[in-house]
Amino acid sequence: MSPALPTECLVEILKILNTSYTLYPCIFVNRTWCTAAMPLLWSDPWKHIFECYEEEEDDELSEMLISTYISCLSENDHNYLIGSGVILMDWMKRKPCFDYPAFLRNINFNDISYSIEKFICKNIEKDDYDSKLINFLIEKIGNLFMKKIQRLDYLQFLDRFDQITHVDYSPLVLRNLPKAKNAFCQIRKFVCRGDTNYEFLIALSKCCKLIEDLEVLDIYEDNNALALLISSQISLRSFRLEVSNNTPRNFEIINIQNSFKGIETLIDLQLYKKLLPLNLFTKCNGLQKLHFDSKHDDIQGLEDFVKRKFPDLRDLKIRVKNINILQFSQLINNTQGFDKLCISGNVKDPENAIIFRDSIIKKCINLYSLSLAFQPIEIFIPTLPILFKTFKNLQFLDLMLSASIDKINIGDELIEAALYIPKQLCYIHFPKNWYCDRESNKKFFDVLDRKNMNLTILLHV
Repeated sequence: MSPALPTECLVEILKILNTSYTLYPCIFVNRTWCTAAMPLLWSDPWKHIFECYEEEEDDELSEMLISTYISCLSENDHNYLIGSGVILMDWMKRKPCFDYPAFLRNINFNDISYSIEKFICKNIEKDDYDSKLINFLIEKIGNLFMKKIQRLDYLQFLDRFDQITHVDYSPLVLRNLPKAKNAFCQIRKFVCRGDTNYEFLIALSKCCKLIEDLEVLDIYEDNNALALLISSQISLRSFRLEVSNNTPRNFEIINIQNSFKGIETLIDLQLYKKLLPLNLFTKCNGLQKLHFDSKHDDIQGLEDFVKRKFPDLRDLKIRVKNINILQFSQLINNTQGFDKLCISGNVKDPENAIIFRDSIIKKCINLYSLSLAFQPIEIFIPTLPILFKTFKNLQFLDLMLSASIDKINIGDELIEAALYIPKQLCYIHFPKNWYCDRESNKKFFDVLDRKNMNLTILLHV
């Protein structure tokens, strides 16, 4: 490639090749390549660390990142750290060649605080944990980021599981938000806990209208501010909600539920431990992924939802208390077929099992993952030879909850099915009372060996 290639063109090429494996070598080619690659490499530096290195190296590299950002602090801040017993290398006291904080586009503030913890614990002259110094660095680096960031695409407030202390960054961000409004108004993805600062969420809802991907984890109460943030978005495409394990089962989220009225842009909806009525989403005909996982609840509004067509829906995961299998058959028939299908629950209308079985055979020939937990499972699926003949792309098969008390020998069926098992299939889990006699088991695996297949099967012999 010509060294005279305009930097703008080079940047666009590197964006396509935006992984650490390609970007790191680029910074050593020449000044032009370094200038083009460095902003991309430092747009999400923690991601690049986790992408390229083993877990045991993460801590050391996270400390190096923080060391680089410390070099961007003022001389007074450096002197305070040194005076407090923090060891700073000579290069950390010099002004860096690049304005690294200005390159940031994606931030998980808790990765930052974790890295600061590790840096202080390793580089302080005394042995004890110094929360005062950690809080000082958190404040200084947080303020530095808020001052320097030019455009923010992704913002996350979540604790790491191995973090020593919880740090709520939202007040710091809230204080600086008026000065950083232009950077924050472009956020496309936001991830937070259910107890994120109320005033911060209100302020965010006023300046951020372009969030496409919103995740709220560990929520334990209805939240007006979060509801306002949801309803303020122009084109919300992905929403994930996970309720805290400590929340009572009768927990209600009416304000959050009402915030979805009028939203028609969702393509990815995931709700865990608390469900919203499905009829809220009947106009989201661009849905591609739908996960409802709450084993103690029933789905409300399903009757209206399944009447609509969802031609792009490819990934369905439903784990609920009770299942109306006829309604799910109708939903399957109103799609172009699923790639991933997972349904679990107590079937209220087993007399419609054949309708369900025929629906998946007819509409889901491209399935690569099938997981069903019904009683009795035998009546909801085709025979194994037909199953493997039909689903030629299958990679994962999980069948559970056979109703029969007696053991069922599937040896003959398994031998016949072996000829049709897709080569890419890597995992099968059969119900506990299904088994295969030893002779059939040997014949089955002889066929797999001839096909040179590496297949994990959970089946009693």
